[in-house]
Amino acid sequence: MSFNNYISKLLFNATISVSVKTFVAFIINSKRYSSRFKRNTLDTNNNETFVYKFKREGKKFNLYLRTFKGDIDIFYEVFWKKTYDKPLKILKEKPKVILDLGAHIGLTSIYLSLRYPEAKIIALEASTENFLLLKENTSAFKNIECVNKAVYFEDGIVNFGGEKLSYNQKVSDRGTPTIAVSIDSLMKEYGLNPIDLLKVDIEGGEIDLLSKNNYWLEKVKNIIIEIHHPYTPEDLNKDLEPFGYKIRQHLNAVLSVNKE
Repeated sequence: MSFNNYISKLLFNATISVSVKTFVAFIINSKRYSSRFKRNTLDTNNNETFVYKFKREGKKFNLYLRTFKGDIDIFYEVFWKKTYDKPLKILKEKPKVILDLGAHIGLTSIYLSLRYPEAKIIALEASTENFLLLKENTSAFKNIECVNKAVYFEDGIVNFGGEKLSYNQKVSDRGTPTIAVSIDSLMKEYGLNPIDLLKVDIEGGEIDLLSKNNYWLEKVKNIIIEIHHPYTPEDLNKDLEPFGYKIRQHLNAVLSVNKE
């Protein structure tokens, strides 16, 4: 890490931490995680979890983060690097209904809640372990509703999990049998019509989701999606173009898609 990035992280941590205790603990645990990650010596079976007291946009909240599961990486991506900040800036209006697919432990849902406190947010996460932290982390945000299911192109049962880092869990041939739900069923059950903003980060599951039984796309206004190999921006455009979408912004693997 460059010196400037290091200083930037320190200042960020000082700003977001409610107390000196949280600031010190988070700096130490961030270093413990990153050093082991670089040396490829992470023990991802270690569920060591700390609760950190943070503040953002005038709101205080607790976050439960596992030191060695990758949670700290996602925290920095969302709140320090502001991965979703630029894609959100091109929205024409504030979203009232948001569906967060692949909500993990709730960091993106919280970021969206802080930015759009009046929005209704449905956070979908299939991993039971992640879901428990999702519920804890979002408990102070009354506009976030958590759902412990896997999103899929049809309702049913899928195998989910099988990866070491918490944010790489996905539908695959291995894993734990998990209830799967289609977007159409979610929309009907939670009254999501239309969906103003759909956030998708489902580790390759977007391939089937967006190419099969995808008629529900007619009722979605904006999409922010992280695509994964072998899915490409060209594939995404092919699936979404019939519904009037256009890729507006390409930032690494994160794409912002809006209807023309």
